[in-house]
Amino acid sequence: MQNITGPIRLLALLVVLGLAATGCGDADAGRSTAASDDASTDSGDDGDHAVAGEDETDHTAQGGSDTADGGSDTADGGSEVPAEADTDDVADGADVAEESDAAAPNTGLFAEAEPDPDRLEDNTFTDHGVRPFVDTRDDNHSTFALDVDTGSYVITRRWLTEGVLPDPASVRVEEFVNAFDYDYPVPESGLTVHVDGGPSPYDDDNVLVRVGVQAAEIDDADRPPAALTFVVDTSGSMDRDDRLGLVKDALTELVDELDGDDTVAIVTYGDDSAIILEPTEARHDDVILAAIDDLRPGGSTNLEAGLVTGYALAEDAFVERGTNRLILASDGVANVGSTDADTLSREISDRAINGIQLVTVGFGMGNYNDTTMEQLADQGDGFYAYVDTRDEAERLFEDELVATLAPVAIDARIQVAFDAALVEEYRLIGFENRGILDRDFRNDEVDAGELSSGHTVTALYELDLDRDAGRGDELGEVTLRWQDPESGDWIEVVAVIEMDDIESDWTETDDGFRIATTVAVWAEALRGSPFASDIDLVAIAEEADRIDDDLRTAQTDELADLTDRTVRLA
Repeated sequence: MQNITGPIRLLALLVVLGLAATGCGDADAGRSTAASDDASTDSGDDGDHAVAGEDETDHTAQGGSDTADGGSDTADGGSEVPAEADTDDVADGADVAEESDAAAPNTGLFAEAEPDPDRLEDNTFTDHGVRPFVDTRDDNHSTFALDVDTGSYVITRRWLTEGVLPDPASVRVEEFVNAFDYDYPVPESGLTVHVDGGPSPYDDDNVLVRVGVQAAEIDDADRPPAALTFVVDTSGSMDRDDRLGLVKDALTELVDELDGDDTVAIVTYGDDSAIILEPTEARHDDVILAAIDDLRPGGSTNLEAGLVTGYALAEDAFVERGTNRLILASDGVANVGSTDADTLSREISDRAINGIQLVTVGFGMGNYNDTTMEQLADQGDGFYAYVDTRDEAERLFEDELVATLAPVAIDARIQVAFDAALVEEYRLIGFENRGILDRDFRNDEVDAGELSSGHTVTALYELDLDRDAGRGDELGEVTLRWQDPESGDWIEVVAVIEMDDIESDWTETDDGFRIATTVAVWAEALRGSPFASDIDLVAIAEEADRIDDDLRTAQTDELADLTDRTVRLA
């Protein structure tokens, strides 16, 4: 209900992003509505990015609907909101939606699709639910940790290219959105905020606001030395070309990109852990490459032992005022020692405080544990990626892992404060397991996210505006807070969300906004979000094609291809 020039009508959106009921009507019948009326969608009631542990479910089929109790993100997982809780004591999005479908778990649009038995058996994903709208009169602050994970998008890409629709629980919207590049202005140091917006494809009375965060880019010649410790899963389950074979290819690609004084160490684990390579300077690449070539699979999967030995070796190789990183390459499965993701996460959280960042890289599909890989990276102050092809291995290990060896912001978090007089309701799209308590925004003891050279983070909000909101009004403020890795100082920057930043005409919006919105809507449809129940999948694919026609980049071409595949498979 906004008073902006040229009110957005439903008919217009049918043309651009397709709010038609024709695309999903039949599939809605297969969407589970089993959820207790007081189920919460928040997953971080302790201010740390808690992931439902005891409630996590093994989703082995397209429906992913075996969470009849209301989903894997309630009850013991740390996400249930006590009835008497004060609104400021609940991480963003945690309001109890007693009569809202938004609180239900996701079973997706495609429950009728047949899973590929070779790829989809025994995979573990956690359904974190969908954030509901929040009434600004109850809580006008939205607070979450900045996150640069992309694993969910690459997993979906793999399944679609193999002719299989993804398990809805595997789809995390923010990881789809952040898998794409956006042309944000690059600061000389630290972080900057970009704000823009346009019409909402979900409701013609609402608007979308894009909040983009851009980290400074640090030249490789100026980055600090790095100590990299690889923990490689060499258990029997990795005995496939798309697992250990791809790991070896990826590690080989990385060695060529390191500086001579960077160090590499390698730990393997199967029945137990073993040190294969002591910290070795990258200039001795023949020694490192020989150790990589000697990696052989076999045995059980003692992930706990691998992490313990890996961290001990990383502590020995620790570089003061440098980048210290543990890189776990695995399918996420653990069947010896501690096997629970929550237990493993608790064991590594203290290590992260000591300055060793954990990056998890997933390989393989079929008996793959996405929950463990994502949660370990979260608790280890790192990020989670997934490798599906040799090309992705080269991109990740040659480019991204090297570029991110220069840290820019530690424990970075964001808080958006909306003007309750102008914004009636809001919802953050995605970031369900990244919530931080509003009151902990300036609590420097609370863990958040890490951003390195060139990293970007993009978040989308859907806003229901008061009918009196008009041009010139300020809808709210965005505040970023992070610790500088060199000085240790805490830094804040503030940006204003203005009505003038929000275009009334979809065709006038920024190219990056069009991409982010189209990707988010597609991901919402894939995960079975109740807010996307009327989204026309054909229209999403058509918009992706139009974007690719305009921009012609590798990423927009891939988006057009994947959305087309989604339509065909659906």
